[in-house]
Amino acid sequence: MPTFTPLETLKALEPSRLVAPLIGGAPTGAAARLLPRSPMPLVRSVARSVAALRTSSAPDDALAATLREFLVGTLTEFPWRIRFRDWTGARWDAGGDTPHWSEHEALEIRLGRGAARDLLALDAMRFLERFLDGEVDLEGNLYLFAEIRNWAKLTLKPWQILRNRVRNYVFETPSTARESVKSHYDIPEEALFYLDRAFRSYSCAIFDDPADLRREEVLRVGEGRDDDWDSLERAQWRKFAHAADYLAPGEDETVLDVGCGYPGFLMTAMDRHRCKKVVGWTHSANQVREGRGMLAGYDDDRFELHEGDYREDDRLYDHIHSTGMISHVGPPGPDSGLRSYTQHVRRRIKTGGRYVHHALMTAHTGTPLFDAIGPAFNRRYVWPGFYWYSLGEHVKTLEENGFQIVRVFDLTPHYAKTCFAWYERLMAEPERFVAHAGESTFRAWQVFLAGVTGSYLNRQTHCYRIFCQAVDIESPSVAFSDPARSPSATLPVL
Repeated sequence: MPTFTPLETLKALEPSRLVAPLIGGAPTGAAARLLPRSPMPLVRSVARSVAALRTSSAPDDALAATLREFLVGTLTEFPWRIRFRDWTGARWDAGGDTPHWSEHEALEIRLGRGAARDLLALDAMRFLERFLDGEVDLEGNLYLFAEIRNWAKLTLKPWQILRNRVRNYVFETPSTARESVKSHYDIPEEALFYLDRAFRSYSCAIFDDPADLRREEVLRVGEGRDDDWDSLERAQWRKFAHAADYLAPGEDETVLDVGCGYPGFLMTAMDRHRCKKVVGWTHSANQVREGRGMLAGYDDDRFELHEGDYREDDRLYDHIHSTGMISHVGPPGPDSGLRSYTQHVRRRIKTGGRYVHHALMTAHTGTPLFDAIGPAFNRRYVWPGFYWYSLGEHVKTLEENGFQIVRVFDLTPHYAKTCFAWYERLMAEPERFVAHAGESTFRAWQVFLAGVTGSYLNRQTHCYRIFCQAVDIESPSVAFSDPARSPSATLPVL
């Protein structure tokens, strides 16, 4: 006899086809076809859930009991502990006691009546919005967000998917790019204490041991290159050094850094190589203002740092670097998206030049990116304007637009540890962030950083660094006729 959990049943059935929310009633239509031999306790559970959903005046005790039965039943085999406290004051636990990699114990959820209806309706987006508004409290192991999403196979409601497709698949322009970057990066400097103290880099670091996820290690603040442990500060320096050493610009060569952020790459490239000039572009006023102070000890003739769009720069460069910015290029469009971005970069680099293409990416699935809860939430409340392509789409676009692939590095575990470090540092001093950015923004970043850490660990989200060389598509092999000049002959060690 087939069995279904209450969650599977609610997702499969249309509530309107359950003709009676009576305890002794029987399903008809879709319900009868899906559950021809289902045990009556399950039917009663589903019926009560639907009744509670559709009857806003249901007694508190009845709604609370239905919610508890639903959650405990759904999470019976969930490996990790979740503790609930509802609006009646009742407390209960769900899930198991398997130790979690984060060393945090349970996820604790305090919720009200509206949030209860959201959970019964499987409306995860509205539940998270109530958390931002302070109607729901979440404490403890927020890393379980990614685990719950996968366990319960939560998706957006159809009307949310339609709204997101209209809102999120808007072509990127220089104007929208500027607004997106400023909204994400131009929060008060005082709220960015959780980043590394050396470079304030807001992209994937490269660690010695990305699998070592110990809180005491990531909370320990370092200085950078010379740290004798696997600090976030040293890992960020290593990320920049790895890219600079691949480009290896000579003393007569120039480098463009697209979406440079704070000038960590510019500083590291000048420290390690006698390049003629490095030029950085960012839309963030904060990053330019603070970055110029960070560059105060360097010769003014060796660098430029601009606030604006890299497309305003029509100079030809020997080499180009871009780490993280590619996630801001938006969905495919006439003058936006990955293909348009790659074509702009190819026009700005000399044939034979080396290019570092470093981006967040999505796993290849049959589901549109913003039909998923995590990306939809992050785009709306944390990171406006971002868009992720798969690794295959990146490689294909690069090859079709004048680049050959030299090497691909999977940095996904490194980004998991980077976000883990940011989250743990944020949560060590939450009052500092709240004081400068506000409670709602703090809560959004809690969800974002904890959720995306889990998303990297379970391989739903990826991060790859691709070393490329600009070639003439009509005759791509000419540049490699001298083995000593092949970029793969002198690759830096990761």
